[in-house]
Amino acid sequence: MHGKKDWSRLLQPVLLPLAFIVGIGSFILVADGKTRKTTKAPPDAPPPSILMIGDSLSVGKFGEVVQMHLALKHRVAAYASCGSSPEHWLAGEPDFFTKCGYRQRTSDSDVFTDWMNGRAPRSTRTPKLADLVRKHKPTILVVQLGTNWMDRNLSEEQMNDYLNRFVDEARRGTVEKIVWIAPPDSARLRKVQGKVHQIIRRAAARKKFDIIDSRNVTHYVTGKTGGDGIHYNSEASEAWAHAIQRELDIKLALTARQKKLSSFTREEGTQN
Repeated sequence: MHGKKDWSRLLQPVLLPLAFIVGIGSFILVADGKTRKTTKAPPDAPPPSILMIGDSLSVGKFGEVVQMHLALKHRVAAYASCGSSPEHWLAGEPDFFTKCGYRQRTSDSDVFTDWMNGRAPRSTRTPKLADLVRKHKPTILVVQLGTNWMDRNLSEEQMNDYLNRFVDEARRGTVEKIVWIAPPDSARLRKVQGKVHQIIRRAAARKKFDIIDSRNVTHYVTGKTGGDGIHYNSEASEAWAHAIQRELDIKLALTARQKKLSSFTREEGTQN
């Protein structure tokens, strides 16, 4: 009778080399996978949040239309105070109480005051820029201010100082980009509007922020555009808002692309 064969001993010379080959092959595959790892672009980040502030022109239809447009792609908090100028939003300056209209529209508030049946609205304190930046943590600041400087006795040095402080105050927080919507054409203030525009334009070059010159898309015709030579009626305000949307979108889209590219570059550098 034949004895039982020990197959483990017979197969051992075959299995050991096979295991060695499989192990080496696995190591090569893993190593090869590491060397061929590709850098993937990061997923799209959420759109940047926007803080928008303005004067009486933004209390009205212009501010409403611009905010609605921005809100299609961004989280927007909007504040507008009639009669205000950049200095009124600065910490360290006296509180400014508007007596001719105020609009505040955010995710958790909706305040609107305006003239009604010849009666002036209640007095409302203009918030400070630093407080708004701290509260809303915006990435982008959209500003519509400057018209009220045209009929005030301020020196160029004063306006430059206010602009410098305004931009510095915004950037101490989360603001990475500022887009300034400069005043539209004014029939009543046409002789002095060029000076204010020039001061804002020089500040934009000095402090590195973007500017949109509203005069390029507006022309005030008294009796048609509005009645006082400064304020635009609802129809003209809406037309002005629509006219600057493309330029505003381009500036905001550039911001998003720069941020995404910066994120991609940081991630690639980390992996290298």
